[in-house]
Amino acid sequence: MLTPPEWPAWALYTFVGVAAFTLCIGLVQFLRDSHRHQHGKNGNGHCHGEIRPSGSAEPEFRAFQRRYLSVYAIIMMADWFQGTNMYTLYMEYGVNISALFLSGFLSGAIFAGPIGIYIDKHGRKLSCVVYLVLEIIINICE
Repeated sequence: MLTPPEWPAWALYTFVGVAAFTLCIGLVQFLRDSHRHQHGKNGNGHCHGEIRPSGSAEPEFRAFQRRYLSVYAIIMMADWFQGTNMYTLYMEYGVNISALFLSGFLSGAIFAGPIGIYIDKHGRKLSCVVYLVLEIIINICE
């Protein structure tokens, strides 16, 4: 039988808190958008200042949006699960976890700008492929 990992209490509480916060933000956005669509429509049937696909493009856009969000949600959930497992692994090896996480967040803050320029220059598709290949290599090395 599968046994759940022995996560520290703070990691479990953090995960549940972030998940609850994300659900609350999603609910607030949904309610705000539905309220805006019911009360704030202009003569065209759209909200003021809103750019929406029209005609035959809207079903295609909605299908793309559902595919994108489903893949994004799966990847983010996998990253959350990996984080707690990596914490447990590094704790067993005696690694200074706070320094490890701090260096990860600082490198993200430092390199986000230059990598953003690279992504704008070479395209998102190539950048996603490069990211996935690097992520696979990193996970194999761990």
